Amino acid sequence: MSDWIEQYSAALTERDARERAHKQYIDAYTKLADRTAALEAKPPPVASAPSPPPQSPACRGRTSTPTKGKAAAIKETEQSPTDPLARLRTDLATTQKARTTLQTQVDELTASLSALHTQHKTSTTQVTQLTRQKADVERKLKDRDEELKGKGRLVEQAQDEMVALGLQLHMSEERKEKLAHENKELVDRWMKRMGEEADRVNRDSKWA
Repeated sequence: MSDWIEQYSAALTERDARERAHKQYIDAYTKLADRTAALEAKPPPVASAPSPPPQSPACRGRTSTPTKGKAAAIKETEQSPTDPLARLRTDLATTQKARTTLQTQVDELTASLSALHTQHKTSTTQVTQLTRQKADVERKLKDRDEELKGKGRLVEQAQDEMVALGLQLHMSEERKEKLAHENKELVDRWMKRMGEEADRVNRDSKWA
């Protein structure tokens, strides 16, 4: 959107420079138009002319046409300077109307540009707020990740300790079984020995 605004601003700048270059002609044209309007506003002076001498009907018929032609010529002479001025005034009015239209467009574009600036400022504020919120959420997420990693390490340590305790328990069970077996062997050997001794004692007592 900024492209066409820049192009339009450049066109207005170029137009203003062109008008400044022809400012003296435009001012002279405006003064001439104002002077013409003032002259047209004043009623033209009525010149008193001497009454023509009475003429015969024949003479009146012969001179009626030149009198009308002279009046038309005088009227044309009186109106001939006015037509260019009227055209100048029309051109001036058209130019003024075009300038007014362009000024209206400039005002509308200025208002639109101001609204866009305001919207841009609001959007920038929202972006800043969202960026801050995003940073907060990312920091919290990083904290949660660190917490999960710590808990994961604790779980691994607990599992390792459980495995170690399981191995120790298994070794204790094996040692217990081994000791029980050795104890049983010792008991059996002792019982066997005691039995043999008892038998020997019994044999010796019979001989006696």
